[in-house]
Amino acid sequence: MHPIAIVLDKEFRDARRDKRSVMSAFLFPVFAPVMVYFMLTAIIELRVNAQKITIPVQGGEHAPGLIQWLEEKDVSIVDFTGDARAVVKAKDRDVIIIIPENYQQRLAELRSIEIEVVSDGSRTDSQPTVGRVHELLREYNREMASLRLIARGVSPEVMQVIVGRVTDVASKQQRTAAALNFIPLYIILSAFVAGMGIAVDSTAGERERKTLEPLLINPIERYHIVMGKWIASSLFSALGMVMTLVLCVAAMLQVPLDQIGLQFNVTAWQIVLMIVATLPLAFLATSMQMLLGIFAKSFKDAQSYIGFLTLLPVIPSLYMMFNPMATREWMFAIPMLGQHLLLVDVLGGKDVPLIGYVYSAVSCLVLGMGLVLLTARFFQKESIISN
Repeated sequence: MHPIAIVLDKEFRDARRDKRSVMSAFLFPVFAPVMVYFMLTAIIELRVNAQKITIPVQGGEHAPGLIQWLEEKDVSIVDFTGDARAVVKAKDRDVIIIIPENYQQRLAELRSIEIEVVSDGSRTDSQPTVGRVHELLREYNREMASLRLIARGVSPEVMQVIVGRVTDVASKQQRTAAALNFIPLYIILSAFVAGMGIAVDSTAGERERKTLEPLLINPIERYHIVMGKWIASSLFSALGMVMTLVLCVAAMLQVPLDQIGLQFNVTAWQIVLMIVATLPLAFLATSMQMLLGIFAKSFKDAQSYIGFLTLLPVIPSLYMMFNPMATREWMFAIPMLGQHLLLVDVLGGKDVPLIGYVYSAVSCLVLGMGLVLLTARFFQKESIISN
């Protein structure tokens, strides 16, 4: 057998014996899709429930027209008496509408009427309901304003100088991919999580167990040893990333996105393209982890160092979430950012140029190979054993 294959086989044997390390490696690929499913299902349920709401109203007898209009919009109205602010602050109610006693008088005088909407801005769970209440009141206000103009022989179009017509060239699939751009973040993050245990154990772990020195005294090139360890940890990383991708797609297909106007359809060919786009990142992630692992004195010490690496894939993804930009070909050559762009485009059904896959793969593999060569040079030093 080739020396690299021997080291690779040895690392797989060590990994199989350490079942806890293997379980921790694949905990994230299994847990992340489950979390995505329940999180999105909860968000959709909140939005759907906000469309069919029950609103407590104080002083509803002063505005029968408004109450009737709300009921026609499938809103359940219940009478409320008491201190509205105290009830909302105690989280007993999400929102309460207070209608003033002079509602009919000001309505007859064609004057503006102030309706108080009591809510708690610190409660994120009530925001969909509060937003729905404000939307209904704005809609009722527009209708009443139009009726006032018509009663005086004035067309409501007088108040509409410019009417914007929205033309969205993005498909539903593309809008869904933009709204769910945290899915690529989970997939990319899994490359750093799934292979971390093997990469750390094969460097800092072996040094701590005093098994690195017997390995290094064998008459083989240090480069072959590092390559065998790198390929072993990269395969675990790639497997975890593929699991995360497939399970996330499976979870998204079960989420009722159509209830909030989104559409998610993924073909087998798109899944293949996403795997091709992300696999090179597994080799880069483990090469970085192995390089840091050789400077650690123990497995626990290495985990603290490598924990900072998990922030790297978060940076480009968060940047694209809060500061989206037009995709340029050179962006595909930036590791992690290129994979994020490829995943978003493929999920959105866009035609990604072949050069994008080439740039992202070459940049990751070249940088990963460079880090592996650097790690092999450190393996040549005797201090790698004693430190």
